[in-house]
Amino acid sequence: MRISLPYNGGELEVDLPDRRNITVVGDSCPAPVADLERALEESLANPVHSAPLARLIPKEGSISILVSDMTRGSSIGSVLRLLLSHLERGGEGPDRTGIFIATGMHRGMGRSELKRHLGADIFERWGVHQHDATNKDLLIRVGSTNAKTPCYFNERVVDSALVITLGTLSFHYFAGFGGGRKLILPGVAGERTILANHRLSLHGKEMDMLSEGCRPGNLEGNPVHEDMIEGAKLLPGTLFAVNIVPGAEDGIAHLNSGDIELSHLEACARYREHFTIPLKRSFGAVIISAGGSPRDANLLQGHKALRNASYALSEGGVMLGAFACAGGVGSDSYAAAFEKGRSGLRGRLRKGYTLNAQTAVSTYDLTERHSIYLRTMMKDEEIAPFGFCPWKEDYTGYLLEGISDEDILVIMNASAFLPEQGNESSTDA
Repeated sequence: MRISLPYNGGELEVDLPDRRNITVVGDSCPAPVADLERALEESLANPVHSAPLARLIPKEGSISILVSDMTRGSSIGSVLRLLLSHLERGGEGPDRTGIFIATGMHRGMGRSELKRHLGADIFERWGVHQHDATNKDLLIRVGSTNAKTPCYFNERVVDSALVITLGTLSFHYFAGFGGGRKLILPGVAGERTILANHRLSLHGKEMDMLSEGCRPGNLEGNPVHEDMIEGAKLLPGTLFAVNIVPGAEDGIAHLNSGDIELSHLEACARYREHFTIPLKRSFGAVIISAGGSPRDANLLQGHKALRNASYALSEGGVMLGAFACAGGVGSDSYAAAFEKGRSGLRGRLRKGYTLNAQTAVSTYDLTERHSIYLRTMMKDEEIAPFGFCPWKEDYTGYLLEGISDEDILVIMNASAFLPEQGNESSTDA
């Protein structure tokens, strides 16, 4: 049996000799909508718990459109173009409408990347701004949340009369779901705000485990999500969300719009319908891909697939992950957490919270409970401090030795799909 795993910009062929009955899941995304323009227009005219967008256009003041960066997929450009056309038909053009790349603490994008992500025509004609969370001169404080998160946001966004978030949904390993309020916090928030919010993902002073409620696909009782919503609503302008559920071949399966919280909840429910893998039981071995580029751009992004896939894996099980990681670790703070190996993590945490400490804690947990082998462009000595072992081409047979076909699961896109055990509609896979 041979399988082709998405890897970087292509595929990775994996040979599984003498295997016949391995279950493969996570390879069937929902069909895209037939008429995207019509779907968007219907959504904008009949939003969730909100007046239609046309009635929210301010007579005075600017409009800010917040969009995901390239790490969240490539479906943004087509919807953004239609959204801008909708605004222009209402008399709103580039003179008072700005597009903000909601980078949070991610790196900025180059001109060529922006053109590919948004469309060259949009980039050239409309004002495109990349948020910089570290530039205090561009930030303004709007208040604090109940969790005492000081909320600093991009001043131009704060000054906007209307803020439109345009984001693609996904499972998120500690915020529950991506999209929606995340375009604001962390998207256009200051570094201090982001650190305070993300710190809520870790439990207690020791910070040695993820907080209860912080898991993929969960919003109820999730302290990070609740803080994000509260922080986003501190913006003085009108908030309006456009939420995208991705489909096959970089298409769009569903979209809705409206209230920043309620429309997102509805879209999350739709996303869950399409991207949850119901299971009756766990498996002894799981073979996964992060879904290829951009989801396997670096180890930080690839970790999200490991966390999702772990919900299908038995304690002590084997996970084989195919992540190109052409960009290396992808985070200085993530790398620094393991500069002395896994044994040095707790000492690092005692020095205080740093960005992506929750990723480090999650990684420690995963490598404590499972044996994880990675096929990657990174060197063996680069992944070893994290607790990962190399998965060489000729290792596959003996890594799976003694595990029956029925106890092996392949997840083709573990970044997008989330295994869930105990569902009444579950099958063996």
